[in-house]
Amino acid sequence: MISVIGAGPAGSFYAFKEKHDEAHIFEEHPEVGNPIACTGILTDAVDQFINIPDDLVISKIRQFKLIAPYGQSVYVDLKKTNRVLHRARFDQFLAEKAVDAGAHLHLSEKFIGYKKKAKGLYMVKTDKGEYETSQIVGADGPYSAVAQAAGIYGKREFVRGWQARCEFPDLEEGVTEVHLGLGEFSWVVPEDDKIARVGVIGADTHLIKRDYHKLLGASKIIEDQSGIIPLYNPKQKLRKGKEDIFLLGDAATHVKATTYGGIIYGMIAGNYLAQDKESFIRNVNKKLAKDLWISLKMREMMNSMTEEQANEMLEIFQKKENNAILAAGDRNFPSRFLVQLLMKEAKLWKLGFGIFKNQMFGK
Repeated sequence: MISVIGAGPAGSFYAFKEKHDEAHIFEEHPEVGNPIACTGILTDAVDQFINIPDDLVISKIRQFKLIAPYGQSVYVDLKKTNRVLHRARFDQFLAEKAVDAGAHLHLSEKFIGYKKKAKGLYMVKTDKGEYETSQIVGADGPYSAVAQAAGIYGKREFVRGWQARCEFPDLEEGVTEVHLGLGEFSWVVPEDDKIARVGVIGADTHLIKRDYHKLLGASKIIEDQSGIIPLYNPKQKLRKGKEDIFLLGDAATHVKATTYGGIIYGMIAGNYLAQDKESFIRNVNKKLAKDLWISLKMREMMNSMTEEQANEMLEIFQKKENNAILAAGDRNFPSRFLVQLLMKEAKLWKLGFGIFKNQMFGK
């Protein structure tokens, strides 16, 4: 038996792909997918792992509109359409796939801790009972109780994401707005011409909340979807020594810092763990760590930009050739298009040097 703690995308997808042993998924909430604390917009990278039913797709995004602090804007026509998912139903879909594959789902059952037994076995304790298990997989979010119990929690930093599903004026269907200068990252993701998922994210709660209310304006909130997101930590341990205790998803801090999304990374890592636990860390470091690190450094630079530099960056992306690279690139893997941009646009080097000076000497 394998114990998977958390029925989010990372945990459920891992349980779906795990073929070596019987998986039991323990979810502390009474329903998979709730409460919602995620925007739920995915690139086509997810298609390499699973086919998403059409009834889970709320809307499709064909353009990004980047808006600078002074009001300048540029549209980026996406080469491949992004999908906005019904977030709770997506999680439920993955959990159902896991159950269909033989996993057992335990709802309203909270992980309390574990004890190590002889012969490589563990006794997992929940608020409802105890279970003998050969492996523990922590896919239980930013504050991961598994990571804490195993002593591999490490040093973690978090950002606060303020988000609401709301009635929002003047929406452009199929167009996601990204407002530079509001928080570290902000967005308006339309579901249709009346409803949008609107959010701001950042480390300073007071300032972020102010920016959030500025972005919301007079819109009517339907549902609050705010939450905590971990910053990627390159030194985060993904396994307790040579023991069979592993971390996935937010519990492993596998969140790309540019947009603070982590669904794809959690699913990819879950697939690696299901394939072979002994090569899990090697595969994650080889295939994911570089892009997670690049995203972290890009976020640090973007956080250091002045308003003038944000406008300058927008002007750079107004150029047709630069816009085309941005449109074709997969934002989950910035290493695949960042070099192209740097090779084509000398102004990016100048802008980057200016931002670096901000980091070293202040704005």
